[in-house]
Order: sequence, then structure tokens, then C-alpha cells
Amino acid sequence: MSRTYQMSRILQVASLIHHQPRKWTRPQLAQRLGVDITTIQRYINILRQMGIGIEARGRDGYEMITDFFLPALNLDFQEALSLMTAASFYRANEGRHVKDALDSAIAKITSNLPTGTNRILEQITPQIDFPDRQVSPIDDIQPHRDILYEGIRERRKVNLTYTAFSSGKKIQHRFAPYAVMFRRRAWYVIGQSHRANHPLTLRINRIEKSSMTHELYTIPEDFSVQKYMAKSWEMRLGPETHIVIDFEPRVAPLIQEVRWHSTQQMHTMPDGKLRFEVTIAGWQEIGWWLLQWGHEAEVIQPKALREWVAETAKRMIEVYQA
Repeated sequence: MSRTYQMSRILQVASLIHHQPRKWTRPQLAQRLGVDITTIQRYINILRQMGIGIEARGRDGYEMITDFFLPALNLDFQEALSLMTAASFYRANEGRHVKDALDSAIAKITSNLPTGTNRILEQITPQIDFPDRQVSPIDDIQPHRDILYEGIRERRKVNLTYTAFSSGKKIQHRFAPYAVMFRRRAWYVIGQSHRANHPLTLRINRIEKSSMTHELYTIPEDFSVQKYMAKSWEMRLGPETHIVIDFEPRVAPLIQEVRWHSTQQMHTMPDGKLRFEVTIAGWQEIGWWLLQWGHEAEVIQPKALREWVAETAKRMIEVYQA
């Protein structure tokens, strides 16, 4: 085991005990980190040698009796600006839920910066705009995300009452949350429901009720959000489908400027049109994306997507001719 890997595990033990005193016992820590009890004891001994006071409280677990803090950060201007920008972006997109905590964190960061760096940051950061309309207001008033975070942290399943968008029906899930992510102006949770034999993606603001269970679970070692979402266009998943679209020359540069998907391929045809090809999991979401390009985008394949776009356009005409 490398020293870097071992130190990351030691710091993880310290973090768990620090944030949840009298909760973590040696067996629980061993299960959480996937090591034996002897290794956990060795990590605790190392932390004590570092001057961090950790005391055992019997069945209640460990408690940190002395607090500790990271030393002042020696950030240069580029590092400080990047950190401030990332924090400001997260604050804008996360919503009011964590605004106060992030404001406090940003203030602590800036208070430790050199006077010259701080002065320049004060001039620049107000000019960096982050729209605060990204998050649904429903996300700010519901507590379910915190319960899902707790479930992920403790590897405990969560009971959910969820309203399905397509049917409007309330569905009960005993859910093992794998990850929480922000996409398309809302928060989602990926995990395993007892109702399905494959992971599901649920929109958190459609959860009506949530509660913790005592049932433990494990996250598959090969799971990652990036791998799970790799074939989606935005959020939804379905059968793998090869999409071919021809864009008119006028909008071709707008398409070429953006990396829309990891599988995309583009080439300009003799008539000046841009042929765009991509392989994604299902075509429903890309269908809605295509509508914004109007008559300057033509679906070549698959046939089902081509027919859906044509039928949708027909209905739109009927609306405006009424």
C-alpha cells in the first residue's frame, strides 16, 4: 500500500470521527474502509501520535477531544481566483440550501489571502456572472437530498415515495443511493431500487417522503457517475441508438463549436451541410434538442426519431393555425 493511499485512509478516519463523534466504532470504521480492525487501530494510533486527541467511548464509538485545523493556505492569484470562481458557481447552482455555509467558507478563504491578491479578487469576482435561476425552487424547500447524502455516507438504504413523471403514480422504493448529481437545472439521485434489476435515476424534487432504514448495502466497485451517464444525451437512458442528423450550412458552425457528446462525429458534405453522428442511449432527449434548430436540422436516422420530429412539427403547426 502506498504512503499516499494510507494517509488518505487515515485522514478519512479522522474526518468521520470529527464530523460524527460517538458514532463510529472500530468494527464500523473497518467495514466502511474495507480493512480489518487491527488496521483501524493502527490508524487511530498514528492520529494520536500526530497530536489529535481521540478517545474511545465504548459502544458509542470514538470522539475527538481536541479540534484541528488545516494551516493557512499559500495560494497564488490563479489558484485563489479558480477556487473563488468554483465556489461562486456552486453556490449559484446549488441554491439557497447552502448559501450561508458557502458565504462563510468564501470569507474564510479570502481572509487568509495576501492583501494585494484580495484587492484584485474584489475587483474581478463581481464581474463573473453566475445565473441563480438554474435550480428549481422546489429543491430548496425539500429535505430529501440531505437524507440521501446520509444514506450514501452510511451505506444505508432509504425508503422513498416517488411520483413518476410519465404516469403520475406514487411509487414506493427501497432505494440504495449510489450518487447525487446536478443536471438540467435540478438534482438527481442514481441508485438501485428493489423494483428493478438495474440502477435508476430519480429526480429528487419528485420525492414526496423519505426515511432512513437500517438495511446496509454496498456500491459496486465498478460504478461511477461518468460511466453510468456516458451514453445518455442528458439524463434519460434507453436502448443504444445511432443518430444521424444533417444540419444546414448556416447553423453548421454553431454545431461544430460544441462538444455535444463523447461519441459525436462530424464532417462537412459536398453540398455544405454538416453531417452529425452520435451513439446514445435512447433518442427521446435528443429529439427535444433538435426542435430548437427548426427546419435547419433533418433527422436521417433512426426512422422512429425522424417520424417523431415530423409528427411534433405537424402538431405545432396545428396549434398556431387554430
